[in-house]
Amino acid sequence: MANDTDKYNIKTVARCFQILDFAAEQNGPISIQDVCTALDTNSNMAFRLLASLLNSGYLVKDPSTGLYSISLKTLKLSRSALQSQEIRKVTMPYLELLWNQYPKANVNMAVFHNGEVLMLDRIDTQSTPRTYFTPGRQLPFHCTALGKVLTSELPESEVDKLMAEKGLAKYTDETITTPEMFKEELAKVRKEGVARDRNEFIESDNCSAVPIRGKDGKIIAGISLSALVSNMNVDEIEATIPRLKETASRISYMMGYAASRVI
Repeated sequence: MANDTDKYNIKTVARCFQILDFAAEQNGPISIQDVCTALDTNSNMAFRLLASLLNSGYLVKDPSTGLYSISLKTLKLSRSALQSQEIRKVTMPYLELLWNQYPKANVNMAVFHNGEVLMLDRIDTQSTPRTYFTPGRQLPFHCTALGKVLTSELPESEVDKLMAEKGLAKYTDETITTPEMFKEELAKVRKEGVARDRNEFIESDNCSAVPIRGKDGKIIAGISLSALVSNMNVDEIEATIPRLKETASRISYMMGYAASRVI
């Protein structure tokens, strides 16, 4: 059934955004034929849509190949979106305090949005080498601590859909790659209130994550501590969990979660 906004939908504009979404999901530039296939449209329409995005500055075209890529102009939108997140304003002082206590670790925050685990903030370790996460980066849901904690309370049907659409790619020998194991992992996260990644996404990297809850008690974000074993061993990462939970409790309280009274 159509919703109230459907009558105001401009199909051409919607298709331009579909192209941007499609281009963002690819590992490289896209062609007119790619757009034809993705949008189920003809080459003339695909060309006109791409030309509109090119003229607006949101796509660039390689004259030697004729292929299109997302331009740096989209970074302005990303920056504005990140800055508009209220939770970042509330969370950052607490993340700074956490980092001050564990300067050998990376302190991270992420949200689950439209089926994606998105990093919103990261404070890098004082130690080197640094890892390659940046705000706005997408994380795998099944083999990162933040991904696990953010999906731990989703309905089983949504978890099944997520696994079917995204798959359970193997990153290391420790990566969970079967639906049964992943569901068991989520049950463990719900029971213990903490998610763990022990060499599952990046070799020799360990991470623990806990949920931040909003007014209705639902998970609205996750925070984590991560470190390469050269900076902190597994036992040291495990020992940070109580402090991590306390920090999440404080943030949840500030976000209106009444059951969280630690301040």
